[in-house]
Order: sequence, then C-alpha cells, then structure tokens
Amino acid sequence: MPRRLLPLLLVVLGCALPGSGLADAIPEKSPARLINPLPLPDYPVGRLVRDLPPGKVNDPAGLWLAERTEQYRELADPTALWFEGKWYLYPSCDMAWVSADEGRTWQHHPLNVRDIGYAPTIVRHRGRFLLMASDSAIYAGPTPLGPFEPLGKLQMPALAGLPSQIDPMLFSDDDGRLFYYWGCTPRSGIWGVELDADNPTRVLGQPKELIPFLPDTYAFERVGSSNQNPTTGWMEGGWMLKQGGRYYLTYSAGGTQYRTYTMGCYTSESPLGPFQPQQRNPIFRTTEGLITGTAHGSIVRGPRDSLWVFYTVFAGTAHGFERRLGLDRAEIDARGELFVPRATSTPQALPGVDAAEPWPALNESEPTFGSSNAPNSAGRFAADNSLMTWWLPDAADAEPRLTTHFSGRASVRAARVVWHDVGLDTTSGKNPGPFRYRIEAETAPGVWTTLIDRSTSTEDFLVDYRECAPVSASRARLVILGHPPGIQPAVAEFTLFGVPER
Repeated sequence: MPRRLLPLLLVVLGCALPGSGLADAIPEKSPARLINPLPLPDYPVGRLVRDLPPGKVNDPAGLWLAERTEQYRELADPTALWFEGKWYLYPSCDMAWVSADEGRTWQHHPLNVRDIGYAPTIVRHRGRFLLMASDSAIYAGPTPLGPFEPLGKLQMPALAGLPSQIDPMLFSDDDGRLFYYWGCTPRSGIWGVELDADNPTRVLGQPKELIPFLPDTYAFERVGSSNQNPTTGWMEGGWMLKQGGRYYLTYSAGGTQYRTYTMGCYTSESPLGPFQPQQRNPIFRTTEGLITGTAHGSIVRGPRDSLWVFYTVFAGTAHGFERRLGLDRAEIDARGELFVPRATSTPQALPGVDAAEPWPALNESEPTFGSSNAPNSAGRFAADNSLMTWWLPDAADAEPRLTTHFSGRASVRAARVVWHDVGLDTTSGKNPGPFRYRIEAETAPGVWTTLIDRSTSTEDFLVDYRECAPVSASRARLVILGHPPGIQPAVAEFTLFGVPER
C-alpha cells in the first residue's frame, strides 16, 4: 500500500497514528435507558423572546432572573399520550415529539398547528384527537399528529369570578363524556365543567371550583424560593387521571420560576367532585440537585400498564420561563394515593426491560478543568450538578477541551452534555443548531479512547445523551469541534455514567 494512503485509512477506521495518544474508537450504542432532562431535538427559543434583541425587555410578568435580558430556549407544561406503542409529547412552545422506544430517543414531528399557546392539552375522544392550549380554539384531527382543523373557541358563560381559559386540560371519560379543567391564577384554584361530547366548544352545566387555594393549610402552594408569599400561589396546570374508578386531579403551585414549584393531588368518585385532598401531599416536589421545580405535567398510563409523569424542570438563568422537560415513574400506594417517588438525573432502566445495576454519575463534583476559561467561568461549573451554572471557554480557544476526573477507576457506559448557547440572538442570525464534539476517555496513562463521536452531527440537541460499549477509565474529556455560527458553546453539565470498579 502506498504510504500516502495510510493516514487516510487510519482515520476511516477510527484509529490514530502511533504516538498520537488516541486509541481506537468505542462503538456507540442505541440508548437502553432514560435520562433527564429529556434529550429532545430542536428545543425552540422561548415564546416571549423570539423577536427580542439582547438588552430589550418584553416581560410584563417580571420574570427576568438576571440583570441582562437575552434569548433562551424553552419547553414546559407537557401533555403526553401513549398510543399504539408510542409516546406522543406536546409541550408549550412547539409540538410534537414522538418516541417509538418508550422514551429513550425522540423525533420532532412538527404539527400543522405548532404553537397555539402555552400548556397544550390533547385527548383521544370518540375516534378523533382534540387539541387546545391556553385561550386557543379547540382543534380536531384524525391522528395524534393531525392534521388539525379548528372547531372554534370554547363558549364559556360570562360569570363573575370565573378565571380566564389558561392551562386547559381535556379529559374523555370511559363512558364517552367529555370534561374540561383549567386555572392559572394568583389566588383562585382549579376549575372544571362538562363539555358537549359531540360539540366540544359547548359547555354543559355550570363551571365550578374543584380545588381551592389554601396557603394556610398547604404552605407548598405559596409562591417563592422558600414558599414565603402567604397570599399568592399561582394554582395551575390541572391534570385528570382515572384509575380503578377513582378520579385523581393533580395541580401545580409555587411558581414555575422557583425550585419549589410543586404538584399536589385531590381525589373524588366523580369527575366534577366533590374532591378531597390526599393525605400524601405534595405528590412531587424536588428542590435540590440537577432536576428541580418538578411540576406542571401529565400523569399517563404507558408501556406495560405502568404510570409515568412528564413534567417541567426549572432551568432559569435569564428568565423564569427558561425550562426543560423530565420523565419519571409515578405510582399509587396501598392507600390508593398517587405520588411520584423521585425525580431522576442518572440513566434509568425501563421497568421489565433492563434490571441491571444502576449507572451513577462518575464525575459529579470531581475536579474538572477547561483548556481555557472565559472571565468569571471555570471548568468546575460543568460538573456541579446544576443547570444554572456553566463553563464557557475563551473565545480565542480554537478547540476547547473540558477534562473531568472520576472518584476512582470505573467502567464508563454513557455520557450527557447539557449545552448553554451563549449569544443566542435569532434577530441577528445567531440561531440554534448542532454542537459538534467528541468524548474521549483515558484508558491507560496518556492513551485516550474515543467513546462518542459527534464530530459530524447535524442535529440540534440542547441536551445530548449517548451510550457506548463499556470501557475502563479514570477520567474523560469533552473536545468541542463545532458550534452554530455566532453562538458561544458553553457547557452547563458534562456527566459520565457507569459502574465504579472495585
């Protein structure tokens, strides 16, 4: 073979020249486990800032969390369907995403009505799918992906004290009746009414408040970083689940811009009550760690007849509506009360599919260093178990590298990179796009093996999770090879998962 062809062949084979310190690449695998935040492609720019140049303010609710005002990405308030062996996911800001492997991977399937308002809701009712969002028309389609056509707006009676049509939820009972739940106010609660099953825009009977705001009884309903506001709660995000003849009406409170954002639950023997609070309340509250502010979601029966909760995750660095999505198991206890055991941030085995040992984070809070650091940044911010901090390399660094250590030698099984796109400004052409990178592990002193190669990626993943064949290593590094034009590639979290070696 001519010597001039040897380097090209080695590159094609995923190898490196002798003395380079790089060993053969480890084959990437299709994910076997779930991870939070969910690795969804094409996270959209937040609704409030899509046309907002940096430094301008468009925020009547006062939810800016930093002195600067900037564009951010946002998905929240998810509704989900399990239909014919697939998850269909409809969050605020864009629709829809589909998973054919129980939530391990997702594909974006834009609808013909992609963003009709905050907090979409969808239900299969009498052979078609009804879709709506806050203060929107009701749409109907033949499949979960449409196409959807408007039926008109809900004709709610003009009653004193009735809250506006924000955070809707459509529920089709197994007897063919159709119900509507809603509410998103500082001090009112969750309301409900029956709809005409044949004409969903028509209300039957009188709307009534089903869950009141009780800040003196339930302190978790109060707004604030420590639930300190005694008069404001923002009761919102109602969701109905029927299980074993009992109706579980969940709700959220405490403010989506706080880690204390929380879900509670009331139950009844009837879809319109009377409802009583569970003894187990709140049912889902996570204020520490990577995944916090776990609320405003949907609890759905999914694969193998198991219960799952899709929920909002707080990720605010610039604005309170800067959010991500999560997915975890929900359960009903021996007393018949609904709850979510925990929010997970490490790869989770699917029940009945993978009963193997857990994969903990290998480098959480371990020494992590950047090849360069922008002012007020450091590599440790990318491994501190927080979505609110990030490592930003110096702008002059041509090939930024982030090296992280493990607490001991381990068998690496997977990696997660959570990006933070500094400088995002769609008004000047600085748009979201693919981050290209390579993850390498030191398998022997001075020998680096490629675990994951995303150097030619054309996919936009704000949260990217990849699995690889097991490899023994003591540290790993992220090599950034490309990013969207005009965007500075910051890393909010760089986490390796696997099994510590004894």
